[in-house]
Amino acid sequence: MIVSLPLTSDPAQSFTVQLGRSKYLFDVKFNSRSGVWTFDLFDAATKVAMLASIPIALGVDMLWPYNLGIGRLIAGDSSNRGRDAGSDDLGQRLKVFWFSPEEG
Repeated sequence: MIVSLPLTSDPAQSFTVQLGRSKYLFDVKFNSRSGVWTFDLFDAATKVAMLASIPIALGVDMLWPYNLGIGRLIAGDSSNRGRDAGSDDLGQRLKVFWFSPEEG
């Protein structure tokens, strides 16, 4: 299963999303000083933090280094320019997709 995260260009956003069998809370922020979007990930049921300040980077599995076993998060650029999201194009030009563990 593949899920597109409900991201917007709002510089501070929070949402809960069902990924597989579990729900997760994302806090997403744009750091205007560094020009980078980051996310914090929480278990939605317990509100326990799982990850903090993870950069949203194009074309890499942002969950891989942490071995959480919950699948993959990969950002894709619909314009094929190969650039990370700027302050106003997250959720539009750059989208983040979750791939279930079965999607390999």
